Amino acid sequence: MKIELTTHARLRLEKRKILEQELIDALHFPEKILKKHGKYYFQKTVQNGRVEIVCEMRENHIKVITIYWL
Repeated sequence: MKIELTTHARLRLEKRKILEQELIDALHFPEKILKKHGKYYFQKTVQNGRVEIVCEMRENHIKVITIYWL
C-alpha cells in the first residue's frame, strides 16, 4: 500500500518529534481506527505516547493529512 504524506503532515512529524517509522507502524498496526467525516483516524501508542493520524484512504493509497499527540 502506498503512503503519501502531505507537506503539512511532514512538518507536523518534525515539529512533534515523531519518527516516520512510528507513523508507518501506526498505519500498519493501529490499536484503533475511527471513521469520521469521510476521514480515517488511526490511533497507536508509540514510544513517547499515543498518536492519532488523520488520513484519506483509497484502494491502495493512504494520504496522511496530519498527525498529533493524544
